[in-house]
Amino acid sequence: MMFTGISLVNAQQVYNLSSGSELKVSGTSSLHDWTMKSSKGSGKATFTVSVDGNEIQGISALQVVINVQTLKSGKGGMDDKAYEALKAKNNKNITFTLTEMKSLKQSGDAITFTAVGDLTVAGVKRPVTLTGKGKAGAETFQFEGSTKVKMTDFKIEPPTAVFGTIKTGDEITLSFNATFKKSDK
Repeated sequence: MMFTGISLVNAQQVYNLSSGSELKVSGTSSLHDWTMKSSKGSGKATFTVSVDGNEIQGISALQVVINVQTLKSGKGGMDDKAYEALKAKNNKNITFTLTEMKSLKQSGDAITFTAVGDLTVAGVKRPVTLTGKGKAGAETFQFEGSTKVKMTDFKIEPPTAVFGTIKTGDEITLSFNATFKKSDK
């Protein structure tokens, strides 16, 4: 009788950010809370996945890029003030580049994670930690989470309006709902 060994090896696969993924920037002001959203980002990731492709076991690279001027609040004047504060004329993108996966766990199709990466806003790069959860699907992985940062840490002067009577709070929350789909290439 002869036995043939079958080796189940994990594979690195490239995944692309799917359309419909969303980034939100939320904050406060002396008048009201506010949110700006964009669903026009681009991104790429390299995941180590199980042979069947349904279990994520590691992330060796990940980058997401959002064009600042795709962030919209629904209020044109507020958008213009935000683009000016974010120095969009000279720094067109907000970029997150993964530097380390602190934890990544999957149980069934549920995923939890803590990731560290470089966030670049208004031309200033700072390390941030993102925590969140996700879900595994057929050739897709969906992640959602958030982090709080201060605008002044990125050398951004919090915007004001109406001759300084309306002031934006320094702390903002960046939240994301990102789906990565297996690349055809």
